[in-house]
Amino acid sequence: MLLGCCRFPLTSYVFANTRCRDKSRSGLSRKAATRQIHANNGEYNNNEKKVVIVGSGWAGLGAAYHLCNQGFDVTVLGDGYDFGDPDDVGIHGFWYPYKNIFSLVDELGMKPFTNWLQSAQYSKEGLEVEFPVLQDRPQLPAPLGTLFYTQFNRLPLADRLTSVPLMAAVIDFDNTDMAWRKYDSVTTRELLKQSGFSERLYQDVFGSLLQVGLCAPLEQCSAAAALGMLQFMAISHQGDLDMVWCRGSVKERIFNPWIELMSSKGCQFVDSKKVIDFSFDEETGCISDVVCDNETYKADAVILAVGISTVQELTKNSAALNTREEFLKVLNLAASDLVSTKLWLDKKIKIPFARNVCSSFDDSSGWTFFNLNELFDEHRNSPVTIVQADFVSIML
Repeated sequence: MLLGCCRFPLTSYVFANTRCRDKSRSGLSRKAATRQIHANNGEYNNNEKKVVIVGSGWAGLGAAYHLCNQGFDVTVLGDGYDFGDPDDVGIHGFWYPYKNIFSLVDELGMKPFTNWLQSAQYSKEGLEVEFPVLQDRPQLPAPLGTLFYTQFNRLPLADRLTSVPLMAAVIDFDNTDMAWRKYDSVTTRELLKQSGFSERLYQDVFGSLLQVGLCAPLEQCSAAAALGMLQFMAISHQGDLDMVWCRGSVKERIFNPWIELMSSKGCQFVDSKKVIDFSFDEETGCISDVVCDNETYKADAVILAVGISTVQELTKNSAALNTREEFLKVLNLAASDLVSTKLWLDKKIKIPFARNVCSSFDDSSGWTFFNLNELFDEHRNSPVTIVQADFVSIML
């Protein structure tokens, strides 16, 4: 989310302000404290636009890398995890269509990923579906390869055939504004009912697969979002559902060397900085400062590379943002609960597939579990079994 626009900022200075409830002028929450101003060691260079990025996950580092390569003066404010969550809560697997990430690691000379993985899906009754590495199979016209090569262990053919009418909606959804308006007003659950999905197909297979992919219960999720995900990850090309994993922590394997490279190009990384507000240049109407607890970072542009919950918290607590309609609308968005756990079992247990999707015992959540002994180099020869399980619960 881009908060600023490229303008010359105010002259660098140190200021002390008192609390001011009047937001009509600048919208800046003012505190009786002196803050250090960061602007190229106190001197601002008008020829080099300064961008401050809040957040240090994939979005933040991706934005920093692109802007750094374009010659911008970039500062990344971390969130206290030392740039990248050590437990990799967030993106896990990397699907075949993630060409931008694969191109990035090739450009950086990294080899962080496993081979393409088989995977499975479970219901409360047991193993339901086995997904092979589809790009290794003879190519069939999409989506026939995905449907033909996927092995359904329990679901009768009659139930599987009830998914065919959904293809009409998938083909009709061409990702245009008109298509989004048509399907966005319908929930995914309603669309599946209208398409004639059998209850067993929904409960044992499709419901949990979509719920994990969309991170939301299908009764609350837009049908347009579901159709877009199906096209991107499963329908457009036979191998789109194939996935690799990082062979260790994403932070250690990708983020750390990536950050070192950007630092060598002049990008600045500042950890454990809690952003509390922003200030606007009254003449331009653009953001000119990012305000932390005891420091202020000057900027021509600001990028919020954080999740919706964090943006909502910032909006509520920021005297600058809670006067702006575009940010007040963010408060209407819902978010999902995610619980991630790691289990160390005291002996080796045979787990058929390294990557697994599961349905819950009700409609409130979906979950995944991963055999880290098969995925992480550091755990491959461990005498114990290490399993990671992630649970996506109902939207808040």
